[in-house]
Amino acid sequence: MDDMEKHIEDIYRALGGKVDRDVIARELRNWIVNFKIPIAEAKRSIVSKLGGDPNKLVGNEKKISELEIGEGRVDLKAKVISINSREYEIDGIRRKMFYGILGDETGTIPFTAWRLEIELRKGDCVEIKNAYTKEWQGSPQLVIGTNTRVSLLPPDAVNVKLSISPRKIIELYPRMGLVEVVAKILDVQEKEVTVDGVPRKVFDGIIGDDTGEIPFTSWDVEVKKGDTLKISGAYVRSFRGMPQLVFDPRATITPVNIEMEIREIPVTIESLEGKGGYNVLVEGVIIDVKKGSGLIYRCPECGRVLTSSNCPEHGKVIPVPDMRIKAILDDGTGAMMCIFNREQTERILGITVDDALRIVQENFGNPMVIREMIEEKLIAVPMRVRGNVLSKEKYGLTMLVRDFEFLDVDDIAKKAEGMLEDLGW
Repeated sequence: MDDMEKHIEDIYRALGGKVDRDVIARELRNWIVNFKIPIAEAKRSIVSKLGGDPNKLVGNEKKISELEIGEGRVDLKAKVISINSREYEIDGIRRKMFYGILGDETGTIPFTAWRLEIELRKGDCVEIKNAYTKEWQGSPQLVIGTNTRVSLLPPDAVNVKLSISPRKIIELYPRMGLVEVVAKILDVQEKEVTVDGVPRKVFDGIIGDDTGEIPFTSWDVEVKKGDTLKISGAYVRSFRGMPQLVFDPRATITPVNIEMEIREIPVTIESLEGKGGYNVLVEGVIIDVKKGSGLIYRCPECGRVLTSSNCPEHGKVIPVPDMRIKAILDDGTGAMMCIFNREQTERILGITVDDALRIVQENFGNPMVIREMIEEKLIAVPMRVRGNVLSKEKYGLTMLVRDFEFLDVDDIAKKAEGMLEDLGW
């Protein structure tokens, strides 16, 4: 009996033999082929749709790659990649929490357990029944609860797909799996937080190498500014539209004695697609200035851009004048929105907000005159911009500009000639 036949038989038995197997087969293929629903979820949905009780299914066994946030009654077979424990005092009672990483042939997942029926060691193969998942750092985490049953399987009963990719900072993107980086702690702040009633130490900051910088969060692993570390077993999540490196005691962290040069290297817009970037440098040409650029008015309470004296949140207000630029930068590999704040807009135009108000009044109250000034200054002009690039599926890439400079076309040509000479062309 192949896997599909086994799943059909599971559903058939859960329905008490009241539905023809051919009908079940058509439903199952439709759910997993057309709707792309994981097999375990598809089976439960089909049983429910056809009038049965999903709890009568033989099992809800899943592969790790199929697990999603918020699932209950999860069964799986896995190998213990790592396991650690910590003791905490909660409400005056000392409790031990186990945590680590489980793996199978489809991937890995972090887990926690406040109680284990058996002693687990690294390398053990286990069968886990009636666990559940919850969100942790934007990804699923398996929780072994009080109603979960854990039993040992024979050695090597589970094959593990475990790969840790050596990467440069510029190559990191969310949900790429476990990574290894060699980088320098550029800035760090320590704080304490409480998670599920447990006090945790968190170190937040910026880490960088010779390709760029990225925010990081270290859970319960102390790091110091200036440390150069080899971090193996970290992962990358999306935080406020940008990639962030995350690691904890499950990662292997080793000090390295090398000089780490943090260099400013321009990156391509194409390389930022789908992930964003922290404090990145991009060179390109402004090809458009968007609506909403120039002289604008904001709510004095929340800063929302207004088109009248009514704020959707604060009602009737006296709008405060401001300036900004929303421009499209193209570098030949792609395009992104660049947002310049008031100070930067004043630098580009060489006028203040008060000057802009006067110019608009002199032009019969037409605010378009300021946008036209911006277009004259920026369209077709090469620029180097630096800032945080946010990646949003709906809006694409947006850079919140920190700094900028205009580029000299002759200098660009000379650089290009020098690069060609270096290449022997």
